[in-house]
Amino acid sequence: MRLVHTSDWHIGQELHGHGREEEHDAFLIWLLDRLVELGAHVLVVTGDIYDVANPPVSAMARFYRFLRDALARCPALQIIVVGGNHDSAARLNLPGALLGEGRVHLVGQIPRLNGELDFDALLIPLAGDDAAPAALLCAVPYCRPGDLGRGDLAELYAEVATAAHARAEGLPVVLTGHLHVSGGDVSVDSERRIVVGGEEAQAATLFDARATYVALGHLHRPQTIDGETLIRYAGSPLPLSVAERDYRHSISVIDIGSDGSTLSVLEIPRHAPFLSFPPDGPKPLDDVALALAAFDFGEPETPGRQPFVEVSVALDRPQPGVTSRIHAAIEGKPVRLTRIRSVYPEAATQGGLSGQADALDGLEPGTVFASLHADKHGAAPDSAVSRAFAELVIAVQAEIDA
Repeated sequence: MRLVHTSDWHIGQELHGHGREEEHDAFLIWLLDRLVELGAHVLVVTGDIYDVANPPVSAMARFYRFLRDALARCPALQIIVVGGNHDSAARLNLPGALLGEGRVHLVGQIPRLNGELDFDALLIPLAGDDAAPAALLCAVPYCRPGDLGRGDLAELYAEVATAAHARAEGLPVVLTGHLHVSGGDVSVDSERRIVVGGEEAQAATLFDARATYVALGHLHRPQTIDGETLIRYAGSPLPLSVAERDYRHSISVIDIGSDGSTLSVLEIPRHAPFLSFPPDGPKPLDDVALALAAFDFGEPETPGRQPFVEVSVALDRPQPGVTSRIHAAIEGKPVRLTRIRSVYPEAATQGGLSGQADALDGLEPGTVFASLHADKHGAAPDSAVSRAFAELVIAVQAEIDA
């Protein structure tokens, strides 16, 4: 059985006010062609379909259109989509009422009946070439604290894995999740902060070693996690911040047999370039403005292929007019400005949080909290306090996105 794993689409995202519709369309067309070419039996998407819990109608239409086209072009394909922390469970489940029980499974939140796990909804049989059962998938979405019931995340996965292996009757078992696993490489400078900590920060031992494959979402860099089985973040299909411009975005292709699973990776073409200017590091404002005005950014075929550009200016002190000078230098050029970074001498950034001069969107909430805690109490917060703060951040972000 061949399973294609992708994640963190973030349909509807805007990067510093610039839409990503053309990039998402290019990826979804490319993905559909690969599903046909590979003869995939299963497509698994591990969360964050949308960028916000209340996405625009155009984003939902893009997702529904992909489902329609995938079902039409791949008559035997099964599609399993689990919710992420950016998704509204109800909104993700919405097309399920029209699709009915069949080849598409949408699991926005942990399904329960009378307070107990609904294993009929959680455990999904997967078919191979001959349409006979070839594996069993545990469709575990992002779990908010209220989704866990009486236990914690480790107890939830243990209960699901035990039920899955009992029901699988010797068939391979695939687990899913949308969470942060310790050892995962985090995008520390993303525009949209990846929440790390609390119930999300779990060791790779969270997953049952008997599982054939663990398909994860949440971290944007594609990566394999050390563990007793194959544990993989598929990553996002395109850079979601300038900090992710060097990621090699890809889909994961898993061939599952009775003796285990093998992984191959297909790199996703980059639709629009991400540039850091000047390419060799920050320069004084006059030099940067002149170089930008003279630089040839080419002639992109479409607006969605215009490069995203982050500009770094070396300053010895705060200086008015930086933004207006940069905007004047790129006026009329086919570029999309993402951020202007004011970079000060190293001495200006010493002395803890109060001395940091970078933009506010470069600060991670947990880092700010830990620094302030150390300033006030003389030590970093312990694990219980850090976990409580992480849960508070999750709750606030959910309110903002709702």
